[in-house]
Amino acid sequence: MKSTSLLALALPALAAFLPAQTPDHLVGITRNVPNLRHVSHAPCMPLGQCPIPMPNSAALPPWVGGTAWDPTRSGAWVTNGLLLAKVDDACGMQCPPMPVPTLGPAAFLTGLEVVEGLNELWMIDSTFILHRYTNTCPPAPLGVCILGGPIVIGGVTTGIAVDELQGIVFTSVANFPGGPSRVLVSQLAAPCIVISQFPVPACVAAFGPVLGLACDWGNQILYATDGIGTVAMNYAFVAPNVVLLGVNCCPPIAPALDPMIGLAVRPGRATSVGGPCANGSCPACPQIHSLLNDPCLGNAAFSLALDQAPSTSIALLAIGAGPCMVPGPVAPPLCGPLHTIPVLGTLGPVLTGGGFGPCDGSAVFNLPLPVAPGLAGLVFSSQAVTVCLGGGVLGFGMSNCLSWQLQGN
Repeated sequence: MKSTSLLALALPALAAFLPAQTPDHLVGITRNVPNLRHVSHAPCMPLGQCPIPMPNSAALPPWVGGTAWDPTRSGAWVTNGLLLAKVDDACGMQCPPMPVPTLGPAAFLTGLEVVEGLNELWMIDSTFILHRYTNTCPPAPLGVCILGGPIVIGGVTTGIAVDELQGIVFTSVANFPGGPSRVLVSQLAAPCIVISQFPVPACVAAFGPVLGLACDWGNQILYATDGIGTVAMNYAFVAPNVVLLGVNCCPPIAPALDPMIGLAVRPGRATSVGGPCANGSCPACPQIHSLLNDPCLGNAAFSLALDQAPSTSIALLAIGAGPCMVPGPVAPPLCGPLHTIPVLGTLGPVLTGGGFGPCDGSAVFNLPLPVAPGLAGLVFSSQAVTVCLGGGVLGFGMSNCLSWQLQGN
């Protein structure tokens, strides 16, 4: 079944289901000792951090730095203002630190964003230049433009975020050391022509200049940070203006923390239920089903994997509406419960291949995700079924089941 048809069939089926995965959270690079910090806005609490092997920003201006989440690799693009790198959740290097060739000699990078639908990495610098690059390692330049238009722009840029569904771009500007912050609004089709602006609400008296922006456009929430606290702004776009519908804040959790100088939404992760089984000619293999990257709308490279499966078997991936059903019905000749109920369709078949061992098989199933209304928040389940034919005897194997949610961030 084609992925677009699968998603269309899901729309009426999922109205009564709730998300069944870990919640998303915020991530950002820190200034004095480069770490990738994980933070939950609700509730307001740090979730941990890991060291990023790149120089710090301590001697650079306070507005430098940025963070963007790349769902195609499940990694964070980060910049200290001069160098660009990408790391995974545990700060394993996905793309080593490198200079940005289009950055001017007196400029610093102040914000990053991955535009999934275009598969591009966008960077804003301190001279109001927007740099568009391919979302690859290393990124390749695609073009630049200078932020301007009918709106008077003052201060310095400090962050950038994109709502791909509404087709709008947010760029934060701030006055230092302690002046107010604003968010400039432009359109995705003309990102450097500012059409409106709005002030960032000062939720707490001590909230300083904004140092990073992130957008969860699936829920129409724009996040901002002053490095220590965070603010979440629910919004609506009534062209050409962005209207704030509600604001809530996380005050500084621990003022002594090294400030974040960038912000991005880290998508929630799939949850797993059940385990492998096998019958007939299929060997008892681990059959581990996982997501290779994040189910973010616009991610054309979204892929699901099966590893340590029976060698030289045929693999199918069942896709269900809603989270994995527990316990799930057992339908012979399958070896165990099918958790993807109701079944929307299957991906595959894929030949697992294999090496010398009986469980060396693997399979990858690609499911491109469009940017489209009505899809953000929908929950799916997936479970692999393998078919073996050894010595003329038919056999079946099954994997664990994953629940995952389509996200717009």
